[in-house]
Amino acid sequence: ISLHCSVCSHYSNTFDVFCDLSLPIPKKSDIGRTVTLRECLDLFSQEEKLDQENSPMCERCNRRTESTKRLTIQRFPRILVIHLNRFAMSRYSISKSTVPVSFPLNGLDLGPFGPVDCGPVLYDLYAVCNHSGTVNMGHYTAACREEECWCYYNDSWCVQFFEKLQSNQAYVLFYELKSCTITRK
Repeated sequence: ISLHCSVCSHYSNTFDVFCDLSLPIPKKSDIGRTVTLRECLDLFSQEEKLDQENSPMCERCNRRTESTKRLTIQRFPRILVIHLNRFAMSRYSISKSTVPVSFPLNGLDLGPFGPVDCGPVLYDLYAVCNHSGTVNMGHYTAACREEECWCYYNDSWCVQFFEKLQSNQAYVLFYELKSCTITRK
């Protein structure tokens, strides 16, 4: 997390360890079109303005100031778990987004979401966890890469899978790091 003070231009960085990236699904997607995983990543990492009641304490000014906050990935994990945040809470209820999210099977590049000196950081998909049903009642299935094919797991049975993986039920994506290029100055 990088904070930038709008008063003195001081940057401060905080490092948080993460087990998964919980990505929002863009609101504009509610009109029925498919969104891309890249759009979800862009929304997750977009700069956020912090002011008034949510303004942080600037280390240099020693007071609460208007700031901007940006999330970046500083260390890329060997196994990346991406949670598509399909469940949203409103004041009185929880709803599930059924917007289809398209995601790459190979070559997901997270380099643009890393440090400034970062080159391509490529991941390949090896499993997808799906959720069908509603908030109150649902069922989980999985599709996993096995050698050169995909297998579909549903309770006690498993079959080879030849259909497309992208759907409005994709909930958790599992990627493995294939290559990482970070040049240090």
